[in-house]
Amino acid sequence: MRALSIPVLALIVLLGAGFGAQMMDTLAARGHSLPIAGWLTTLVLLVLNGVLLFFGIPLRRYMVESEQRRERPTMAPRRHQLDLLTAFRTVLLARACAYTGSVVGGIFTGQTLFLVITGTGDPLTAVLPTGAAALAGISLAVLGVVVERWGRLPPGDGEGGAESTEGAGAGS
Repeated sequence: MRALSIPVLALIVLLGAGFGAQMMDTLAARGHSLPIAGWLTTLVLLVLNGVLLFFGIPLRRYMVESEQRRERPTMAPRRHQLDLLTAFRTVLLARACAYTGSVVGGIFTGQTLFLVITGTGDPLTAVLPTGAAALAGISLAVLGVVVERWGRLPPGDGEGGAESTEGAGAGS
């Protein structure tokens, strides 16, 4: 599996922002009420950030310990255990969160920019919650990329070598 492409994720954010702004402009031009993200959307995205971090930290600990054991071999038992299936699922969750965060963060960024530029909506009840949702979505994308990189196999381990991100070479 190839690593996530940051330029592709940035393009998704830009396309999402354009779509979000165009959607708001179209709805406003036709006289419809504008969809505003509530605080619950931000909360859900932050919870998803927390879930990803909860599953990503054991992966990171395992990979750091594996690197230390590669540099200084020891017969001591491992402090951190992780099976291959869990590592792979964590990497897939990270990839999904990166794409989801890019789409959602882009759409909410476009909506926030539309609200700020046109002066539509109350800053406290419209702009602030939508901007917070945009930041939470973009932070989800960034965290997804970070956790996906934590699961990268070192060169020589696995089929893909340096390009492989299939989680830790665990199984102990």
